[in-house]
Amino acid sequence: MTKTPDITFVCCVEFGGLELQTVRMVQSLRQYGGKFAAAPIIAVTPRFGPPLSKDTLQVFDELGVTYLRPQIKTNYPWFKFLNKPLALVAAEEHITSEAVAWLDSDLLIVDEPDKLELAESEDFLGFPVECKEMGTSGLGDPYEPLWQEFCRLLDINIADLPWVITAETNEQVRLYFNGGIFVYRRSTRFAETYLNICLQLLDSRLGTNAEGYNVGLKEMSSIGFAVIKMKLRWRSLPYSHDYVMLSATHNQWYKEELLREAKIIHYHDSMWPAFWPTFLECLYKTHLEVAQWLEQLGPISVRSSIQWRIVSKLLKSIRTRSEQAYNRSCLSK
Repeated sequence: MTKTPDITFVCCVEFGGLELQTVRMVQSLRQYGGKFAAAPIIAVTPRFGPPLSKDTLQVFDELGVTYLRPQIKTNYPWFKFLNKPLALVAAEEHITSEAVAWLDSDLLIVDEPDKLELAESEDFLGFPVECKEMGTSGLGDPYEPLWQEFCRLLDINIADLPWVITAETNEQVRLYFNGGIFVYRRSTRFAETYLNICLQLLDSRLGTNAEGYNVGLKEMSSIGFAVIKMKLRWRSLPYSHDYVMLSATHNQWYKEELLREAKIIHYHDSMWPAFWPTFLECLYKTHLEVAQWLEQLGPISVRSSIQWRIVSKLLKSIRTRSEQAYNRSCLSK
């Protein structure tokens, strides 16, 4: 038998769509993860919200998932991406493995992700963004001034950010990781630094009017900033370990040969009913066994009690207003 690597997987889970995605991600890891299939998994609900369903908790129990609900208080309960570093910090209290891997809930493991093991000479594995998005290509880029401000705040020389090439669009940008999947050495205490940098950027109220900007940049850029700040030895994960599929870019980006090579698919909205037939058709051409398994499960569709849907909708409305107020305060500085 192949020995299970010394690694623990961590994810965030909340009531609603994220809950169903988390269940499916965990199921796919257990079924198609190869030597990683039996690794410990910890699912965390860091902030207040409706409870998970009994069905979800039963699946967690059957698949050996440790579920934590610390409900950590922060100044930014509206910022959903803060759940990631919060979940990792909370989970580390229960982790004994040397390696810790973060997995977004909208990931589908379709084959053994063999590149997720840390070598002795490595502290961090991450996947640079697939397109430039809110990254910066250097002087003249509309996002460069904001990245410079971030670096000044964090006492980082922006020149110390190495150049990377985006996986899908082949653009050169300063180091900018996709936050959907990464692995780090637990002894580095990376999660603590990642959280602290994210909070520093949020507290700074720095912002920009550059097209496409949203506050999510403050979390995602924190990953690379933490790697550089801590002088971690890092390696890029290949596109096969975070292959992107979503309805908005399917006609532009989809390549069957790349999907065929994929070990992990970052499917975004691809398993919701509207895009489900297209997604399933693509998988039937590239990952037959996985497609057959998914067809039995059907598309993701939220079904829950009316009372918790009302609570969830109310919380979302409150958090949206809080985020909008925060963004106004940033751009008015």
